[in-house]
Amino acid sequence: MKKSIIKVLLLISALLCVISTALSLEGVIAGWTAAAAVVVSFPVFVLSLGLLLKASDKEGDFPFIGY
Repeated sequence: MKKSIIKVLLLISALLCVISTALSLEGVIAGWTAAAAVVVSFPVFVLSLGLLLKASDKEGDFPFIGY
């Protein structure tokens, strides 16, 4: 994947987490809706961040992100 696509995925997933939490705290959306949005978008955020912080573009290993 290109780094620009990874950066876009990282930004979109982070914004989705923050915006859904803020809307839930303000009472605009239900808490379960915000929780569902965070459950779906947070793994995308973590994987995108791991791919973005990859050791090198040529040969290298991926940083440990657990499983």
